[in-house]
Parts: sequence; C-alpha cells; structure tokens
Amino acid sequence: MKNTAAKTKYALLLMGIIEAGSVAVVNFGLTIGDAILITPIASALSIVTITLAIIFMKDRITKLQGFGMITAIVGIIVTAF
Repeated sequence: MKNTAAKTKYALLLMGIIEAGSVAVVNFGLTIGDAILITPIASALSIVTITLAIIFMKDRITKLQGFGMITAIVGIIVTAF
C-alpha cells in the first residue's frame, strides 16, 4: 500500500511539472505569435491534463469525452490552415 501511495505522489508531481511547462510554453507563444493562432491551442490545455490523467492515473473517459477531445484537436488543426 505504501508503494502505491509513493507512485501516486510521483505521478502527480510529474503531471504538475508537465502541466506547468505546457502553460509556460503557451504563454511564450502568446508573446511571440499571433493570438488568433495561439488562443485555440491555449484553450486545449484541458486536453493535455486529461491525457496525462489517462496515462499516469489510469483514468477512463467515455466515448463522448473522447469524441470531444478528438473534435477539439481537429478544430485546432483546421484553424491552423
């Protein structure tokens, strides 16, 4: 039981570091790029959080949630062109 708690703490710490890094990169992008291109990507930070939770915390998402994530990613790609 103690080992699982330690793994969870390390996974949460790693997720926090990655999330903070992604926020920093988006903010940097806003300073050097067009806001019209960066804003949709910035609004997709929840996708990063959900993906990290799926990978590290073994969370499960519903089909509707998965469809929403895919739709958001496709929307970002479409607005890039």
